[in-house]
Amino acid sequence: MLKRLALLALPLLALALAVPSAFALEAAIVLSKRSDAQTAFAAALGREIMASAAVRLNDAGSTGDSINEAILKRADVVIAVGADAAEAIAERSTSPILVALISAPNLRALQQRHPRAKLAGFILDQPLGRHMRLIRATNPKTPRVGVLLGPQSAAMRSAIAEAGARQGLTMIFETIADTDGLLPALERLLESSDAILAVPDSTAYSPATARPILLTTYRYRKPLFGYSQAYVTAGAIASVFTAPEDAARQVGEWLAAQQGAGHIDLPAAEAPKYFSVSVNRHVARSLLYPVPDEAALVEAIDKRRPQ
Repeated sequence: MLKRLALLALPLLALALAVPSAFALEAAIVLSKRSDAQTAFAAALGREIMASAAVRLNDAGSTGDSINEAILKRADVVIAVGADAAEAIAERSTSPILVALISAPNLRALQQRHPRAKLAGFILDQPLGRHMRLIRATNPKTPRVGVLLGPQSAAMRSAIAEAGARQGLTMIFETIADTDGLLPALERLLESSDAILAVPDSTAYSPATARPILLTTYRYRKPLFGYSQAYVTAGAIASVFTAPEDAARQVGEWLAAQQGAGHIDLPAAEAPKYFSVSVNRHVARSLLYPVPDEAALVEAIDKRRPQ
């Protein structure tokens, strides 16, 4: 009898060993702060993986409150939301770290400060071509686009010019070393351009310079295309940007792909796969500048993508 039970137990044991655990991948998420954008990202990421039995997402806290060390210790990968969270985790965890909602310059700076950390991320910076396709999609009669460059963005000049040329745009540049020359340079651009494209640069485009830039472009009756939703709220006519839900969708797809791989395959500084468009209708009406609705713009941007 005992022999029969032992023989029956063998296939049952083999089956139990063959069945994977309910959650094959443990992911911890750490926020820099519980801001609207970061909590929206966390909630959207939770929804993205809710239907998956292959990934479990655990809230490990935030740098603004406290971080759960026990959750970090058992995590296969840590999702750090923002630069502050990535900084804190790089100093206390040896797990691979995927950073979300971070700019390319901030990600590079983190990697330089923590060369031994396994750290990569999905950046917020949109591909240049996406900005150009937005401009073309809003109004085809906008051939000349001015770009104000600062110390951080000056190296982008050639890439911006090439991206514009691929969409039939003539890019006109002014470069400043500090904010003293900002308004004269901007006025020269406005005199020779049909629109202005803002690019990430802490000297040329900062909270302190946003108001004078927007007021000056408005006075010249020229539209300014921003690089964030906040810039549109402030007075830019439109922008293409990564919403928290867009970023969460990309991270969720990446997490699903890691399950069963046997290792965490961190991406390089990968550009956003998904994007949203925001339009300031009040500014568009004031400038008599026709702009299609957001859904039509997203579709047009995708259709205009070069093959």
